[in-house]
Amino acid sequence: MSVLVDASARVLIHGIAGNFGRFSARDLAVSGTRVVAGVAPGKDDREVEGVPVFAAAHPACAATGADVALVYVPAPAALDAVLEVIDAGCRIIVYPGDGLTVQDAIELRAAARGRGAVLIGPNTPGVISPGKAKLGFMPSICYTPGPLGIVSRSGSLSYEAAWRLTAAGHGQTTAIGIGGDPVKGLNAAEAIELLHADPDTRAILYLGEIGGSDEDAVARYAGRPDAKPVAAMIVGAAAPAGRKMGHAAALVGSHSESQPAKVLALRQAGVHVAENLRTLVGAVREALRRCPAPNP
Repeated sequence: MSVLVDASARVLIHGIAGNFGRFSARDLAVSGTRVVAGVAPGKDDREVEGVPVFAAAHPACAATGADVALVYVPAPAALDAVLEVIDAGCRIIVYPGDGLTVQDAIELRAAARGRGAVLIGPNTPGVISPGKAKLGFMPSICYTPGPLGIVSRSGSLSYEAAWRLTAAGHGQTTAIGIGGDPVKGLNAAEAIELLHADPDTRAILYLGEIGGSDEDAVARYAGRPDAKPVAAMIVGAAAPAGRKMGHAAALVGSHSESQPAKVLALRQAGVHVAENLRTLVGAVREALRRCPAPNP
């Protein structure tokens, strides 16, 4: 059983008629993920990439059994679109888009939690369980099945890390992109708890950056007596204080949000912290060495 998505997932793509939607319909099919429905207002009774298209999420889910959703709409339309798929009964929703207002992000997080759904995003590549299914646009070639769970604030960093780990023979159970915005549908603490509860995940890799407090949650987890071994890499060592560095939340507001402070806190909690991508595989290997032997 995968942490979030597996071969049983039935995917709805909201915004399937756009370029990203069409690309994902093809890409997910190649990865073995079942795309059963699309939503495109005003385009009912059509097909896109062989997928039936509906004018709204409710009839799409009712007709096809879609239970997870990938939402490709512009930020001004995201609130309504994500609320629509939540209300239609989707249990997992990925919204990759950038530029979502903090107010809308707060409302969407509350709505998902109120319905018992998991919202991943905004500003995320999504989630993948290699060899089973994916809900997002990360390059599948970078991933391979294995015992390592990944949580990342950065999309491109997660692809690069997974590719290096795959080349070194360290596969992954699930890789979760939590996104780089200040308010996340699924934050680092929640993502790590999902991996902690997954019996197939034996160790966890956290890929973080400056700004925010997600790394504090990782350190608290690593200090627990029941924690799985954790490796990490935190980027932004050369970032000047007070300047946003790429992601909306990558802004150092105090010393505790700087890269050196986060690295120190993680190391004090027993996390194997890589200085850079060249030492990442070694840090992960050390974490995996601490894993208890799997049950026969």
